[in-house]
Amino acid sequence: MLNTSSLAARLAAVDSVLRPRSVVVIGASPHGRGFTSAPLKNLARHGFAGDVYAVNPKYSEIDGVPCFGSVAEIPTAPDTAVIVVGAERVPAALADCARSGVKSATVIAGGFAELGSRGLALEEEIRTICAEADLHLVGPNTAGLMNVADGYVPRAGLNHPEQLASGTVAIATQSGALCNTLLNRVVAYGQGISMAVATGSQWDLGIWDFVDYFVGDDRTKAILTIPEGIHDAAKFAAAARRAVEAGKPVILLKPGRSEVGSKAVQTHSGALAGAADVQISILRDHGVIVVDDLDELWETGQLFSSWPVDSMPADTSGRLGVLTYSGGDGALAVDAAEGAGLSCPEPGPATVAALDGLFQLATPSNPFDYTGEVVAKPELIAPATEAFLNDEAFDVALIAAPVWSGHFAKWILGPAVDAAAVSRRPTAISLWSAGELTTQAQEVVRESGLPLFDGSHRAVAAIGRYVDFLRTRRRLLAMHAQLPAPNPRRAGERRVLTYWESRELLAQSGIAFNPACAADDIETTVKAAEQIGFPVTLKVSADAAVHKVSAGGVRLFVPDVDSLRHEATGMLRAFPAGRLIVERFMPGVSMALVGGQSDPEFGPVIVFGLGGGYAEAYRDVSHLQCPASTEQIEAALARTRFGRALGHGSRAYCTLVDAIATASWWFAATPTVHSFDVNPILLGLDGAMVAVDARVEILA
Repeated sequence: MLNTSSLAARLAAVDSVLRPRSVVVIGASPHGRGFTSAPLKNLARHGFAGDVYAVNPKYSEIDGVPCFGSVAEIPTAPDTAVIVVGAERVPAALADCARSGVKSATVIAGGFAELGSRGLALEEEIRTICAEADLHLVGPNTAGLMNVADGYVPRAGLNHPEQLASGTVAIATQSGALCNTLLNRVVAYGQGISMAVATGSQWDLGIWDFVDYFVGDDRTKAILTIPEGIHDAAKFAAAARRAVEAGKPVILLKPGRSEVGSKAVQTHSGALAGAADVQISILRDHGVIVVDDLDELWETGQLFSSWPVDSMPADTSGRLGVLTYSGGDGALAVDAAEGAGLSCPEPGPATVAALDGLFQLATPSNPFDYTGEVVAKPELIAPATEAFLNDEAFDVALIAAPVWSGHFAKWILGPAVDAAAVSRRPTAISLWSAGELTTQAQEVVRESGLPLFDGSHRAVAAIGRYVDFLRTRRRLLAMHAQLPAPNPRRAGERRVLTYWESRELLAQSGIAFNPACAADDIETTVKAAEQIGFPVTLKVSADAAVHKVSAGGVRLFVPDVDSLRHEATGMLRAFPAGRLIVERFMPGVSMALVGGQSDPEFGPVIVFGLGGGYAEAYRDVSHLQCPASTEQIEAALARTRFGRALGHGSRAYCTLVDAIATASWWFAATPTVHSFDVNPILLGLDGAMVAVDARVEILA
């Protein structure tokens, strides 16, 4: 960061770049369609009402805009600057801004630290100029920003529509190309945006500064983000909390989930990215809606534009009512509902009676299929829709339509859309688009202002995310304590402890291990086994056997002394520097995993769920920042199939929750431990819990 200013100062800086009264484009040119000419063209075509200036010694005016040799020559210092000169000339341009009293700037150029020593020197020079002048910066390496709501579009690109509708979703990405792609997808589907920004390299103002600003913007109801890394976890956590309190969801797509994708993100922006699955869990715990593809961003956002959070009943639980013109499409919708965390209850008696009185062929149910009867009797559609949507059995509703074309769009779909538009039940519409064939049907829905989705499955998935946000928001607002503050640990050399060292250290964490003894020779091993009682498990503890099973360092169910001598002799021959660990053999009904890892941005994180050999194959686990409360752990464990199989409130479930909570506090208070893994933990029918393997990595 160039500046470590307060929230109020950062919001004021964002305001100056998004809502200026005047702007100067430094390096502006009248030629071509590139970065140098685009900002002035965009300001003109989108009708910016403020003062516009240009700086370029070659011209006295550009397309009617007064042009000067320097910022200092402009009679009144502009509020902000858009700098489109090359990287080598950026320091001089910023110094000119600083001398003239300009307080913010957007730097379009790339070519700094990513290009080596000369770029690093330019970066340092720029940082110094901005810090001394308290000049806030967007970029570099950005396509810029736009404030559609106020007609201020100084973006350094022309690849967006000349007409932009003002809407209630805001966009904040790092990538300029992804920002433009998302913007154009939103516009193509008949929606508008309030503001959009590509933050680029984020030397100063970053995504979370803009998220904070959008939270306070009355015209914005949902915030779409694509960060390439969290960057400042503390700032993220604070912004996410304010967004939850305001009822404005942060809807996030995280690139770089795969190993190759993560490398691509780092290559593009130098973004530091933690393990994707860990960070996604943490993001969700903070109330962020994490989506899987770019279109899910705006699809989910449109629901919040149409269904204000604070207008929803406090007990909204995700009861979905489905109206359809196709029994098959209705079946697809309710199938998708289960995976989206929604229920599809049957309609109430009054609704059943009303529908029975209208139809001869249709069976009142959920989903309710209008059937082909309405093709001959379209007058049935409006009263049927009204009766269904008035049913208190449903929180939200979906009207799922097939491919309707031409006059069918108004004749058959129109009455249902009109009834839904005046209903108090939050209702979405899905259509299976088919190019020009369904254009008229899409227009019918868009004119109504109802949320429109391409296919029932995408509609149901978005509704599920919407309802999950309501649930998460209720939980977060009801929490007496804040979520743990991000606390990243120092980087440094790390060492993996031997198995016996790991067991001894983890004994402090509150996790109970099976009885065991360490031995250095055959006879001591035999005595330990006789004391513990056969059958036993034999393991090796050695630096060369970090992964004991794959190294041949584990023998389960050793039944007697002769077998033990044989196995112990082979292990000592294979690992002459190792120690032998004799443990009581423990059966278990199910296997759990409890571990911890240090996320580079959030700090200590506890991980728990299905263990044993199934852990990596199924990845049925949850993650929480440390220390985690019992309430958080129970909610997170319930999200796993493993937790649901144990059964909430069972002895095994409660024992495991207590162990996870204790381990999370121990991990948070033990900064020398970088990661640990206790797997498997055996759970018995009586609720007993015992760990039988462990691995710890410490900071050397």
